Amino acid sequence: MSKLILVLLIVGALALAETVYYVARYLGERRGDELKRRLRTLGDAGSPGVQILRRRSLARSAFLNDILAGFPAMERVERLIDQADLDVTVAQLGAWSIALFFGSLLVGAVLFRGLSGALLLAGLAAVAPIFYARNARDKRARVISEQLPDALEMMSRAIRAGHALTSSFKLIATECPPPVAVEFAKAYEQQNLGLSFETAVLNMCERVPKNLDLRLFAVSVMIQRETGGNLVEVLDNISRTMRERFKFYSKLRALTAESRMSAWILGGLPFVVVAAILATNPDYLSDLVTTHLGVMILLGGATMWLLGIVVIMSLLKVDY
Repeated sequence: MSKLILVLLIVGALALAETVYYVARYLGERRGDELKRRLRTLGDAGSPGVQILRRRSLARSAFLNDILAGFPAMERVERLIDQADLDVTVAQLGAWSIALFFGSLLVGAVLFRGLSGALLLAGLAAVAPIFYARNARDKRARVISEQLPDALEMMSRAIRAGHALTSSFKLIATECPPPVAVEFAKAYEQQNLGLSFETAVLNMCERVPKNLDLRLFAVSVMIQRETGGNLVEVLDNISRTMRERFKFYSKLRALTAESRMSAWILGGLPFVVVAAILATNPDYLSDLVTTHLGVMILLGGATMWLLGIVVIMSLLKVDY
């Protein structure tokens, strides 16, 4: 018995040592990868894997790219992908939409046993990639807003140390985490390629639409360059204002947590009820998707549901 315990202790010690080794190795590689990322951010644009300026292409195939270029809507989709910083092309996003459409059409035909319900489900699934890209764009804009105060403080310290404004962009690109580092790196690289400072900053705002924090920074910096003044004080004031606003919105989210949870429950309740009915009595809702009147009732209910969600979200939203 004692020998068995000794063997188990030795095996446990070896397993613990191996765990500690691999954890330490993982942390070391993680720091190394972060250092490589920072070095690649402003590295040689011709190096493998280094793309400071995103290649604007609608498809990887030149033939398909020429076909899609004839549709103006494809340019808007490509701009959305660029704003979301997704590593996909318009053709790939369209392929996902087509695959989801036909896959959902097949599933809907089996579940609803009717063409109307299957087409409704397929239509919703087909636009899912676009909504995913829009959500990724909005999430990226929120992350940039959260990272911007630290970036502006770093820029302020760099200017105090004697760096030029454009050099502070390079410092942010190498020291700050993405995605704010990526945007400042693109702005810095565009200046090196010959664009004016104002144009590079405006392009950065276009890549992050509906981000008032970045627009506030851009307007303040461009006005300061034209009229003069203490840029360090301007950056400090903007950074402090952003932090105070984040504190206010954090308190606001805590105060409205109950209302937001109610919105989630009310919004998800119809889907839970439909899933429960389909699981217990699948034929009970068949008239909603197999008859014209049922489809009209279903569309009316979906419209009222969307209207209710919009009203609830508007009550919880505070503009600034």
